Amino acid sequence: MGQIFVETGGFTAMEENLNYKDPERLDAIFSLVKGVDDARALIQIGPMAIANRVYANRLGNGNEKSGDGWRYRGSGYKQLTGRTNYRDIGGIVEMDLEGNPDRARKPLAAAQIAFAFWDARQCSALADRGDVEGVTAKINGPAKLGLTERRAATLKALGIWKE
Repeated sequence: MGQIFVETGGFTAMEENLNYKDPERLDAIFSLVKGVDDARALIQIGPMAIANRVYANRLGNGNEKSGDGWRYRGSGYKQLTGRTNYRDIGGIVEMDLEGNPDRARKPLAAAQIAFAFWDARQCSALADRGDVEGVTAKINGPAKLGLTERRAATLKALGIWKE
C-alpha cells in the first residue's frame, strides 16, 4: 500500500503527473532532457512533449515523434510505464493494454495490473522482509525515486493493518 500511495500521489492520480514547473527538477530526473534550457522549452510545450521526450526509445517505446511516451506514460495504481510493460502485463491480465493504453487508468484494470506487476517482479518476498528499498527498485527502477516517502507510507500502512 505504501508503494501505491506514493505512485498515485496519495491515491489522487491514475496517471503520471507530467506538469513540471521547475526546469531544474525536470532536467535532474530525466537524462534525455538536455539541460535547463531544454527543460524550460519542454515545460512550455506541455506534458505530452515531456512524456514523448523522457520515454523515447526506452521501455519498448518508439522515438520521440512516435507519441509512445505519452501513450504509454505512467498509469494506474502502479503507474505502469512503457510499451513493453503494457504488452507484457497486459498479457498476464489478459487485456490488450498495448492496443488500449487508456484502460490502464481505469480502477478495476489498474488493480489487476498492479497485482500482476507486483507478482511478476517478485515483490512479495521483499515486502515480507520489510525491504522497502528493494521493492522500490522493482517498482520504480534503480533511481528509487521517492524512497523516503515510500518508507513513511509503508510504515503508515503497516500501522493500519496490524496482526
